[in-house]
Amino acid sequence: GIKAAQMQWNENGGLLGRQIEIVVRDDKFSSAGAVAAVRELAGEGVNVSIGAGQSPMALAIAPILRELNAVVVAPAPTVMSVTHENFSPNFFRAASNALMLYGGIGSLMATRFADVKTWAVIAPDSENGRDVVRFFNKGVTDATAYASLNKADYKVEINSLMNSGADGLFIGITAAPCVSLLQQGRGVGMDRKFKVIGEAGTELMIAKAMGKSTPNNLWGTTFWAPELEPFKSEFPVSKQLSTYIQKVAGTPWVPGIVQASHRSALAIFNAVKKANSTETPAVIQALEGLQFDTAAGPYRIRKEDHQGIGSCYFAKIGARDAAPGYGLEEVVRLDENLIAEPPAPGRKYEL
Repeated sequence: GIKAAQMQWNENGGLLGRQIEIVVRDDKFSSAGAVAAVRELAGEGVNVSIGAGQSPMALAIAPILRELNAVVVAPAPTVMSVTHENFSPNFFRAASNALMLYGGIGSLMATRFADVKTWAVIAPDSENGRDVVRFFNKGVTDATAYASLNKADYKVEINSLMNSGADGLFIGITAAPCVSLLQQGRGVGMDRKFKVIGEAGTELMIAKAMGKSTPNNLWGTTFWAPELEPFKSEFPVSKQLSTYIQKVAGTPWVPGIVQASHRSALAIFNAVKKANSTETPAVIQALEGLQFDTAAGPYRIRKEDHQGIGSCYFAKIGARDAAPGYGLEEVVRLDENLIAEPPAPGRKYEL
């Protein structure tokens, strides 16, 4: 997503009369790795970054950005505190927070699947995981299991879920752990026990890994589905992203989460253009209140707490006969303006 935005802008003249260069550092999917990466970049004079793709990384780097004179736009962390009690003036979240994402999904699923009266939730054993449970359940959760993201065997958690009286399951762990949980759970009939299974954003990576074994009752968060409405015809930037993803990846079949990183890149590029500067104070000022178009629709970043607000999406995930063998269908759109809490930087959010 970042490379697609870079290529498009560079082909159209770059930024401030120069070509955009991307400098990459690996955060090693850990808090310590994220801190090391942002410190290394700052030491090399890179003061504007896209990073903190997960909540633990966001919580780790946000407090040190001011001392580094750096600004970070984050594409995916949901933990509430990073725009509340742990607010940093140098950190911007171009993503849904936990209330918007999990509260929105919880309300949607409770309405759409009215016959499912109770839900089990499995979430990371972390601050963000507790946010998942707090905002999803809305009083309808029958059982909760917390799981480490750094393990290969989910037998204990699966056993807990299978022994619950719940009719529906929401999986709040993402990426490889989510896929592992579903693969292991299928062996004991977890996909058949629950009338519906929801997940928090692993999306097409599940269907790609599981193929025809993908649960046929699986719904998940999606960031972008260019072949479906409203992405297909409502958002011009979606068509642009499709064009440049093909150039960058050599295939149109990529996980929708590329739109999240693309959105973060667009936020930075538009802010630098607006500020006519790459200096940290100028970029911060330009990001505050910024409004721009994305592949998922209009987007804005609140000045007060640096929370991004647009739309979030949910879709049915599954295998199919047409290439590439998996896909999304029946996209549901949620307006985050109707879900988001009032800005309160520096103060803990309470239900």
